[in-house]
Amino acid sequence: MKKIIYIIIFLSGFAVFSCTESLTEVPKDFASPENSFTNKAGFDAALANIYLSVRNQMYIGDGDIWSSYDMLGADVDLGDLKVSNTAFDEGFFWNTLNYDSGFASKWWSRYYNWIFQANTIIGRAEEPTAKWTSEAEKTAIVGEAKFLRAFAYHFLANMWGGVPLVLEETKGARFDYVRATQDEVYQLCKSDLEYAVQYMPTINTVKGGKASKEAANHLLSEVKICLKDYQGAIDAATAVITSSNMALMTTRFGPWKTFTFNGYDYKGPNAPWGDVYFDLFQDGNFNWKEGNKESIWNIQQDLKILGGGNDVNTAGGLFGMERWWGPVPWNIKDKNGVTNFLKDTVQGRPVGKIILSGYADSLIWKYKGDWNNDIRNSEYNIHRTWYWLNPASAFYGQQITAANMGTPTTSTTSVSPQFIKFVSAVHYHQFQDATSKQWHDNGRTYKDWYMMRLAETYLLRAEAYLLKSDKQKAADDINMIRNRAKATPVTAGDVTIDLILDERARELYGEEFRVNTLMRMGKLTEYLNKYNGAIKQKGYTIPDYKNKMPIPHSEIEANKGAVLDQNPGY
Repeated sequence: MKKIIYIIIFLSGFAVFSCTESLTEVPKDFASPENSFTNKAGFDAALANIYLSVRNQMYIGDGDIWSSYDMLGADVDLGDLKVSNTAFDEGFFWNTLNYDSGFASKWWSRYYNWIFQANTIIGRAEEPTAKWTSEAEKTAIVGEAKFLRAFAYHFLANMWGGVPLVLEETKGARFDYVRATQDEVYQLCKSDLEYAVQYMPTINTVKGGKASKEAANHLLSEVKICLKDYQGAIDAATAVITSSNMALMTTRFGPWKTFTFNGYDYKGPNAPWGDVYFDLFQDGNFNWKEGNKESIWNIQQDLKILGGGNDVNTAGGLFGMERWWGPVPWNIKDKNGVTNFLKDTVQGRPVGKIILSGYADSLIWKYKGDWNNDIRNSEYNIHRTWYWLNPASAFYGQQITAANMGTPTTSTTSVSPQFIKFVSAVHYHQFQDATSKQWHDNGRTYKDWYMMRLAETYLLRAEAYLLKSDKQKAADDINMIRNRAKATPVTAGDVTIDLILDERARELYGEEFRVNTLMRMGKLTEYLNKYNGAIKQKGYTIPDYKNKMPIPHSEIEANKGAVLDQNPGY
């Protein structure tokens, strides 16, 4: 059910900020704000531009490259960058990451861009040129803009600590920014989100792609954890969990609940395929208005709508999680030189760049002996066994192994496991494979994707209960997720922050912003040292100060009127 259409607009304060001047550049005027911010339609268009920025920069912004998904756990603890069975690539170069890091400057600039856009909306809403039909119309717009501002600032606080607070539209160059404390940034987020909770509409009344009161409470729960207001965090999460609009999906739903498939060897008759977790990630099932009561906030994709996020005639800059996140079995050759086939149904077309880490591949699934019980690890949701699918191969229908591969030294990148959530059950047939003549989408992902999901709200509340020393209630919330997954329940004595992080990995792989989560919890360097393949192989030890990002050096240098202190260690 589609959705909010992202409209690209150019308004005062909506500059594209360079990574070296994101705090000091004066926004460019492409259209008169007096003409643009005069009624609800103009403000809605401005909000749509922030949503466009969030979607494109979170999932598309780096172009056709793995780093478009660098916030999601690749080259961190969930995914390794592999080039062979024994060699790892590096993306972040954690051992040498410094204040010239492209990752740090990229995200710093993007977050402040969203903030500057939100500030313009918030400020212009109070101008006499803005004509509102009611006070409620205005406060709903301002509430949404404050939610989006808090969304940006919570990343900055989690990843950098204290940062400059910019709360008004930027109308002139400034060179005197100073850092607020991390606590002050969280307090700003709290204030913005409490306003948003009061005035934003509920999810049953908004278009797909727009945030709602439920999204604001979800984020408020996380922010209150950071402020050590654990009861406040519990209350905010509970407001989402107990809402009549929200519920975990526990039975199959949507158009794919009757989906049939003949299995990964593509032989024999079709049979019923999938489970409720499979359904959560199928096209047409992501949105609340499509019947998914677990969905809180999604990005929106649409192949056929202008602004829908994908253009099949463009080689790069697309939403390509399927392309970058998984092995590449479809074009390898067997030991006789016969190329394998690409298939349309369920099989994706990744390129073998981001491979499941040992932590995500096996360790988290062995917990409580649940390898064969947890539906999130079932064949419907993780593709672990790959077959030769070309009838011309002497090994047709057999499992691909190092013994029958032409290049066994690349078996890790060729036939490692893949999360099926990244793959469309049936593709849109935008490209035709030259060898198999099968249709595919060239690794492009045309379905929507979760920004927030109710399962995470339960895990946030579990975290708050744990930190409040109520482990039984924390276990109860974790078991809401595990029971749906048919996994063994946990006890109060099992509950730790590490267990919650493991459960987040099992449930939210490829959804949560893992870098942000680990930095928020102060666990990034610990998890890098324990689980990152390149770091373990090369014998690095990443120091604790890298639990926070460096402020880009270019920002410090440009800020001539005041001292913008660097984070310790950099």
